[in-house]
Amino acid sequence: MTCIGLTTRSTPRSLRRVGARVANYTAMTMIKYLSLFFFPVAILAETSPGIVRVQLEQQQIRVEARFARDTEVAFRVNQAHEVNGVGHLVKCNWNWGNGVASAQFPRFAERRDNAFCRFQLIDKPSGQPLGQARWVANIELAARRTNAFPVARGIKGLQCIEDIDDALRLGIKQAALNVTLDQLVDWRAKSGTFSRQVDGATVCFHAGYVAHIDSQLKRLTEAGVVNSLIIYNRIPGARDGSPLVHPSTDLAKSPFRVGAFNLSTEEGVRTYRGAIEFLAERYSRPRAEHGLAKRFIIGNEIQSHWHWYNLGEMPQRQVVEEYHKALRLAHLAAHGIHPGIQLYISLDHHWSAQMGSNRLHGMPGRYFVETLNTLVTVGGNFDWHVAFHPYPENLFNPRTWEDTTATDSFDTKKITFKNIQLLPAFLRRVQFLHEGKPRRVILSEQGFHSGDGPSGEREQAAAYAYAYNRVRHIDGIDAFILHRHVDHPGEGGLRLGLKSQRGGGERAIYDVFRRADTDGWPEAFQFALPIIGVENWAETLPAGQSPAERPRPRN
Repeated sequence: MTCIGLTTRSTPRSLRRVGARVANYTAMTMIKYLSLFFFPVAILAETSPGIVRVQLEQQQIRVEARFARDTEVAFRVNQAHEVNGVGHLVKCNWNWGNGVASAQFPRFAERRDNAFCRFQLIDKPSGQPLGQARWVANIELAARRTNAFPVARGIKGLQCIEDIDDALRLGIKQAALNVTLDQLVDWRAKSGTFSRQVDGATVCFHAGYVAHIDSQLKRLTEAGVVNSLIIYNRIPGARDGSPLVHPSTDLAKSPFRVGAFNLSTEEGVRTYRGAIEFLAERYSRPRAEHGLAKRFIIGNEIQSHWHWYNLGEMPQRQVVEEYHKALRLAHLAAHGIHPGIQLYISLDHHWSAQMGSNRLHGMPGRYFVETLNTLVTVGGNFDWHVAFHPYPENLFNPRTWEDTTATDSFDTKKITFKNIQLLPAFLRRVQFLHEGKPRRVILSEQGFHSGDGPSGEREQAAAYAYAYNRVRHIDGIDAFILHRHVDHPGEGGLRLGLKSQRGGGERAIYDVFRRADTDGWPEAFQFALPIIGVENWAETLPAGQSPAERPRPRN
């Protein structure tokens, strides 16, 4: 979550032109990409030396590479924490076929699982790398679970739930729960009730915190709610030897005490991997005895890393490289247990602009997504998706339909509910496809401030009605999870709850939220039309959509 300055309001206008412009822009972009980027890269991949693919084959790892037969090569195995140029060289007997050389070596060596390493082809005489380093592409082969996760019965969800019974009475179909590694991992312990072996070392977990997660997930799962885990890393005020703390994190100046995952040391990687594997194993069981978590959101609002993924002051591309490793390892760890777990990156509403002006503290969301996608592609593509936070441009002004920085172009400064259709359209472009399918979107955190008095409550409720009605008609968005259940005093004066913090009184938004996905929604939403400045809901929808349309099935 981020706070930004006040902005001026503009006159409400219809958004029906937006979809057409997006479609046209998407088509033009796809043509440009195919002609200027995709084919040259494909040709280059066919002719340039380097590793083509890394595959599991039972207890072996198969490396496929392309290089001239008279070239003396080896490949370097880099553990996840090792920087480029470090690692050990492996000499192989290469077998040739169809212009590609292949070699095999054991998956496990010295208690280390090489499936979590990356592989680089090396010209032996010069020691120079050939092509890009690549990761194992089919970790799903190692998975033993095939049980299906439940499908969400609707997009309506809630975050920071304080009373599960009340949340279920509200009819939620989805939920998001915070999981902090510092509370989960007992890094000082050598044994305990809950632990996991990782590369010959024991990673232990706090029993009380595990029981806390269990109690929430089990209740929600039994009620048919689809759950997401927001996995992030709170940091201490001073270094205490914890393997969870990244060495670049600025402990003294980090604004919100949230830091990057530490993947720069062997112990840090083991601890992080152990935590992801533990969560994946425990919350994907066929009998769901502890509840189910279908989605793992890795970190929080990463493009504003100074605030929510602190790596100190760091160049933008390096931040993306650091995060790519975290996402990659989460994919390998989770999908090595259950391929049905979905991995998400977390972004705030800044798109072509960034939060603040310091380029060492953040970056535009678009730059982050495009750079990450490039790193994923060259390292071996895998399935990742986007958990987005389309707060209004001014967090204290719920009238998001008036956002002036949310335009109908992919170059928009921000993506809010006013132009939220841009995000799935952007991710449908060919360079983002994985196995021919676009990345999916969930709206995992967003809320609307309630100003003073009845008019403030009505504007908050109207904003939710506007946002919900738009989102339910946009293909590619699978969840709308509202932040939050009850106001929190530590959110800088924001009052985002369905209930007030003072006495827990229900606001106007409470009943609107309750009736959002029922047959009573037209009556419940009707009050919002004059507040928004439209005569009917069709005026608020992306072009080509009808208010009579039902939401498409969600995965």
